[in-house]
Amino acid sequence: MSNPTESIPKTRRSIPMLMIQVVGFAGSIAVLGWAVSVALQDENREQLAKLSQATPGELMMLMSLASISVAFNGLLFWVVMNPVHKLRPTDVIAVNAISTLLAYLPFKLSIVSRFVIHNRRDKIPILSIGAWIVAVTFLMLAVFGPITIASLWQREINAIWWIVSGIGILGSTLVGSLIARQLEGEIGTRRVARLLGEKITSTEHYAKVHVGFEMLANTRAALAGNLFRVLDILTFALRFYVAARVLDLPISGSDSLLLGATYFLIGMASPVGMLGTREAGTIAIASMVGISSAAIAEDATGQTPIIIAVLFVTAIESVVNLACAAFGLAWLKARPGLNGNPHDPPDESDP
Repeated sequence: MSNPTESIPKTRRSIPMLMIQVVGFAGSIAVLGWAVSVALQDENREQLAKLSQATPGELMMLMSLASISVAFNGLLFWVVMNPVHKLRPTDVIAVNAISTLLAYLPFKLSIVSRFVIHNRRDKIPILSIGAWIVAVTFLMLAVFGPITIASLWQREINAIWWIVSGIGILGSTLVGSLIARQLEGEIGTRRVARLLGEKITSTEHYAKVHVGFEMLANTRAALAGNLFRVLDILTFALRFYVAARVLDLPISGSDSLLLGATYFLIGMASPVGMLGTREAGTIAIASMVGISSAAIAEDATGQTPIIIAVLFVTAIESVVNLACAAFGLAWLKARPGLNGNPHDPPDESDP
């Protein structure tokens, strides 16, 4: 029988982390509230009026791009898992829709939801889901690594930037897949055992984690996953480009790409939820790098007009994500998982 006092140290350690999450989320909401208050000031009435004049086509474009982003991310997760575990692409897109909505909140509920749904519904071991998420993260680094290097080198998005980014993404994806091939299967396990010891590699837990190498070793899946990642980044860029056109802000396609990539990365990296942090970070980056002098020129309030563009993108996205999550939840409830009833309990032997 376990000693109940054993949980006390863990509880004490979790309290500071809980407080950090709560304070961080409160700070993010405060920053978002500041941005909204600036956008609603009298000096910005002209830009706010332009929002009301947005055509149905422009609004539909923004909503479609936000919806496509949810689909692209879902397909990315699906193609990465497909080599080792067959799932319906529509089911993974539905799970991604729910996780995307929960990403606004702290405590990494978006990641938790993936673990819970795929474990209970699809009977995928917890450790394998963790390996899945790590594999997707590695592929994301294979995209943003070359993009960052190209950006630091060129300082602008030009023909060389596109060439370097494209070659870098392709090369890093292929190299990563090649390395994973050396570590997959029984041969790979023996190689890992030389480093970690057979005591670790012979366990069932290791076998569940080891499938991550099989995911990355599948070159077609890795390339397809990063293709969806690049397309997703472009949808973010197009959202900012369309929003700028609605507001008559002279933001170029290159500027929109930088804003979209920043918006995406901050949302992914934020430990306290992406609501507020993305907006503040994107506005700050726009001012730091000087995206379109007219778009960031200080108005009478001392703030940048691009604030409204960022909030406009967030508002449209929030509505779409809410609708997609509701549809995703209904879809999962209506269709049983491929590996059993979604209401069946998970495998008790799974850690």
